[in-house]
Amino acid sequence: METHDLADTSKEQANRAFNGGLKQPIRGWKMHILTFGLWMALFLSTLETTIVSTSLVSITNALNGFDKRDWVVTAYLITYTGFLTIYAKLGDIFGQKTMFIMGVGSFILFSILCGISTTIQELVIFRVFQGFGASGIYSMTLAITPRLVPPQQISKYMALVSSVFALASVAGPLMGGVLSKSGNWKWIFELNAPAGFLALAIIIFFLPSISNDDNDSFDSSPPKKISAANLQRIDLLGVFLLLAASVLVVFSFETAGTQYPWNSGIVIVTLILGSTFFVIFILWERWLQNKLPAREEPVFPPRILWRRDMAAMFLTSFFIGFSFTSVVVNIPQRAQAVYGYSPERAGITLLPLLLSSPLATAFSSFLTSKCKVPPTYLILAGVIVQSLGMGMACSLPTNSLSLPYQQLIFEAIIGTGFGFTLTTTLTLAQIVTAQNDLLDVTNDIGKPAVTLGALTQVRVLGGTLGLAISSTVLNSDVSNRLEHIIGLQEVQNITKSFSAIESLSPGQQRLTRLVFAEGFQRQTIVMAAFSGMALICSLLLIQRRSRGALDTESRSL
Repeated sequence: METHDLADTSKEQANRAFNGGLKQPIRGWKMHILTFGLWMALFLSTLETTIVSTSLVSITNALNGFDKRDWVVTAYLITYTGFLTIYAKLGDIFGQKTMFIMGVGSFILFSILCGISTTIQELVIFRVFQGFGASGIYSMTLAITPRLVPPQQISKYMALVSSVFALASVAGPLMGGVLSKSGNWKWIFELNAPAGFLALAIIIFFLPSISNDDNDSFDSSPPKKISAANLQRIDLLGVFLLLAASVLVVFSFETAGTQYPWNSGIVIVTLILGSTFFVIFILWERWLQNKLPAREEPVFPPRILWRRDMAAMFLTSFFIGFSFTSVVVNIPQRAQAVYGYSPERAGITLLPLLLSSPLATAFSSFLTSKCKVPPTYLILAGVIVQSLGMGMACSLPTNSLSLPYQQLIFEAIIGTGFGFTLTTTLTLAQIVTAQNDLLDVTNDIGKPAVTLGALTQVRVLGGTLGLAISSTVLNSDVSNRLEHIIGLQEVQNITKSFSAIESLSPGQQRLTRLVFAEGFQRQTIVMAAFSGMALICSLLLIQRRSRGALDTESRSL
């Protein structure tokens, strides 16, 4: 086959993989309404990861469960993280519209139940199932959005959808603080109902029919989808192993250094068990993909990782999640502990980072769709810029209790770097899956939904691990030093709420805030090192990638 024929075929395969059987792209007001529905559903599910941050004390005090406050967050994240790849695979089997409706419906139902909880135990249980629904929304939004538009517009719409994360990160703490102060903490959960029903109605009536095969159709009837043949396609053991591994690993890192010491038995055991389940999962999936014939379809075919570029993308996403998630969480905490800001004002300090990120994402969309810049170049540029911003943040002064203007500049640089990598990583993953599908049409890597779900899960898992490590760095440094300045009881009060610093004498307040300034700076140095790891991994994307491969990336956009 001649070179230009191969390129044309590659582009045709890429278009088919991107659009997933959609005969005509959606245009006009229907596309605007559908985009709003997808955006709203994802916004609500993402908001729940941040809105409780400033209302935990009010919620747990009202339910007489302050000692279990961390579980309100951990319970949601465990299932939110654990089901991303599983949802993506089930979407391939039962249809993505079906799984999307299931995710939104579950999220609405358990949001209402969270709002009417009367005990902390009820709230934690309902948060587990609320996270299950949110995971479906996240996974299916990433899978469906690229299939609704032509390849040239994918980056633009993914950038629009990705603006959710910036808005939710800013609005969440502000809304949580306002609602908790007014005594209406239940509305933190119950507000999801009316907005969620609107998003659900839009999805039901406006999401079109898209088919990869007879079974994977948005509009297939439920009996056709939930058939014996489809049920046999589910890799039940793989689902169990991946879910168990994800839950155990997320639990160990979420509770280590906060609820339990790092060397406690429960942290060590859950981490070892989770890691063991991950290894068994990979071995099982590898055996299953090589088994011919096999009724079950692997949840995550390991052959995806055998490609250098795919492995590089997974590693890069993992380490990007490390530093970025930690920065988003720790900047408001630094503002409260060091600069004495209120939770609401502390959330505003994130604006440079959270505004620069979607702007950079939109600009990267323009570069890929209009200027035909290969996503590989943009990923490398983004990781370099983010690493530069993290490195510059290590120079922030620790002897001042006022917010330095340099921090706002460094935030904008970090956000710009992350914005360049957010959608371009997903775009490149789709291009690679389409090219690989050209070589072997029976290869499961040719189904982008599983790859995108796994990439997202890896990034979220990296963020969870990064938060655990950064919290440990801060707590181990600050606690030991504060015990020589204030009493042990005061230290415990401050670890529960930074507002306890206000109860100290002026001299103790200043010394305590300076100790926190140095602790947060050590945190930043550690996260900068992980940004460096992301940079090293991203360099693997350009190894053995010929000029022709990069040209094919450009033609596939």
